[in-house]
Parts: sequence; structure tokens; C-alpha cells
Amino acid sequence: MTSVVHKASHASAAMTQLNVRIDAKLKTDVDDILSRNGVSASDMIRSVWTYIADRREIPRLETGIEEREREDRQRRNMAVIEDSAGYVWRELAASGLVQHPDDAWTSVEDAEPKRRRELMYDQLLDEYLTMERSE
Repeated sequence: MTSVVHKASHASAAMTQLNVRIDAKLKTDVDDILSRNGVSASDMIRSVWTYIADRREIPRLETGIEEREREDRQRRNMAVIEDSAGYVWRELAASGLVQHPDDAWTSVEDAEPKRRRELMYDQLLDEYLTMERSE
């Protein structure tokens, strides 16, 4: 595993001190984690500052709540996509172009996503090729 901590020699650079107020329990918890990984708080702070200076952006940090909200949005979006997937079949059935869309969907829903898409197109092609045409 590569380290995210930047340990540079600052012998020739002018140094400054950073004083930060932080919750005592939070500091203790983080100090323990850093210590177990052989990293000092100063190393970690220098690493973050270097990241920001190099990239000219703040690293993306998510709290547990933000991560859950993002995952919830993804689940809701997938539900909309999955619900919309049946729209074509419902419209084809309503127009009379497809005889039994529910039967076809049953086999499609059991498949993996990539295979499901292949089955859906295969079934649409079969329906198209076998539909009655008026001449």
C-alpha cells in the first residue's frame, strides 16, 4: 500500500507553526490511528497542505452521512432506471405489437444486467420478426 503522507525535507524552507483548536477526544483518536501507522500529525498536515498546493483544490472528504446520502441517491436513481426499463414493453403491449410482455420480462429480470440487456433486445427482435404485417 502506498503512503499518502508526503515526507519532504524542509531544511532549506522557511517554516511556520500552525496552531489548531480541535476536540480533545477527536485528537486522541486520530493520534492513535496515525501512531499505529507511523505517521505524525505534522506529517499528515504537511501532506494535506502539499496536496492542496500541488493540485490547487481541496481533497474530497465525505462524512459517513454524506456517503450514505450519495449511496441513497444512487439507489433511487437505479430504481428509476429499473422501473423505466419496462416502459418499452408496456408501450408495445398497449399498442398491440407484443403479445405477452410480462412473460418475456420474467425471464429478463432473472438475468445479470449485461445479459438482461442482450435478452431484451433478442426478445424485441423476435417479436418484431414474428409480428403479423398487413400488406
